[in-house]
This record gives sequence, C-alpha cells and structure tokens, in this order.
Amino acid sequence: MFGGISYIGWFHTILGIAAIVAGLYLLIRDRFIFMDSKLAKFYLLSTVITCASSFLLYGATGSFNTAHWLSVITILAVLFALGLERFNIFGFLNIYLKQLALTGTVFFSMLPTTAEVLQRLPPSDPFVDSIEDPLVQSFYMAYVVIFGIFAVYQVIRLSRENVYGA
Repeated sequence: MFGGISYIGWFHTILGIAAIVAGLYLLIRDRFIFMDSKLAKFYLLSTVITCASSFLLYGATGSFNTAHWLSVITILAVLFALGLERFNIFGFLNIYLKQLALTGTVFFSMLPTTAEVLQRLPPSDPFVDSIEDPLVQSFYMAYVVIFGIFAVYQVIRLSRENVYGA
C-alpha cells in the first residue's frame, strides 16, 4: 500500500488515466475512434483491463457500486463495437452504433474517474465527500451535454461523408 492506495489501485489508476487520455486524444484528433490504429488498440485494451481491475478493488469501496456497473457497461460497449467491426449485424446502422459505442466508452470512463479524483484531491482536503456533491453532479451534467452534442456531430458527419476507418 502506498499513499492509502493499494498496488492494484495504483495499477488501475495509472492505466485508467492513460486509457482516458488516449481515448480523449483520439476523439479530439480524429473525431472518431478508428479501431485499426495502434493507439485505438491500446485504448481499447487498457480500458478493458482497467474495467476488469475495478472488480478487484472491493476493499476500497466495500461493495459492488455504480462505478463497477459502469465498468460492466464499458466492457460490453467495447465487445459490442468489436462485434460490429467484425460482423455487419445492423446493416447501414453498424457504423453509427460502433462509433457511438466507442465514444460511449470514453464517457463511461470519465464518470467514475471524475468522482474519484474529486474525492481524493487535494489529499489534505478533497474537493467533495461523495458523488452526490453538486460539483460532481455538475461535471456529470457537462459530460452528458458534451457527449450528446458530440454524438449528434458524429452521426451527422457519418451520414454526410465516407469517414475513413469508421
């Protein structure tokens, strides 16, 4: 244990931050997550490993909580996108659903990360005590709005042009 966080907690945190940074970078740079790039493969693998490692952190949370459910949803979204990449299940909707699922993985990862950061920093006097705090809820609402606008943008862009790799 180091700094009040277990070694698996540090692994989870460091890999999770790397995954979120990679996912945000891909979305900012390309506006999509193209699964064939090396960075996207790193993002997807590190996201799944981070989500899976969250199930080992019961000692910190005491129970299966909302963050764990978001890990399950994130893993399912990655698997769904991988399935859509391989199989044309939904016809013309495949490309839309795949990109929305991939973008959703970043969104789902941001929610518990934000709460965790605000509950831990600064170490001597954290910004918030719980996820019910208005500051956390404000971040969540901002993420919902940003994700919604970005999802609409992606759908419009996909419908208007042939986006490479999408």
